[in-house]
Amino acid sequence: MADAGCRLREALAFSVSSLSGHHQNSLLRIWSTKSRAWRSVPVPDRLSQALRAASNTKLAALSPRQLQRRLLQLSAAAHVPETTPHRLRHSYATRLHQAGVPLHTISALLGHKSLAVTLIYLHQGDTDYAKARKALDRLAAAAASRRDARNPSRPDRPSQERKRRRHQALLRPQQLARRSR
Repeated sequence: MADAGCRLREALAFSVSSLSGHHQNSLLRIWSTKSRAWRSVPVPDRLSQALRAASNTKLAALSPRQLQRRLLQLSAAAHVPETTPHRLRHSYATRLHQAGVPLHTISALLGHKSLAVTLIYLHQGDTDYAKARKALDRLAAAAASRRDARNPSRPDRPSQERKRRRHQALLRPQQLARRSR
């Protein structure tokens, strides 16, 4: 579930016949329990090997509740936060997003019809703010270098002398108006 982004009942329906391709080109055909349509999901080698090694009856023999309990037992034994099938689905979407996969692709892999639903699955971390800050710094530096390339002699800030002259130029019409009264 963590490597395919499937729902609980979709995972229980897996069989070796759901796989197509070999090794790095493996695709898992998933019958969506919500949209009632097929979707294909690329799978990593470890999932492909696990599905090929497992018999067709191992997952199918479990009820949804039994699989949920088994995941909770495994997460407790591994001393990690409680893990549920749906939490694994959220992790799948978040990992894809962090790897730079476009949102519309993540949405299609999860079987969503709306990007708004997919956005619920993405959990942002503090590191996303650091990435955003770095991107903004890069953009600002690029804009500054473009501006400097266009106007190499023009300083960013006017000198004190230029400010004084500008101020005097603004005052002259007012001074002339006062003298003429």
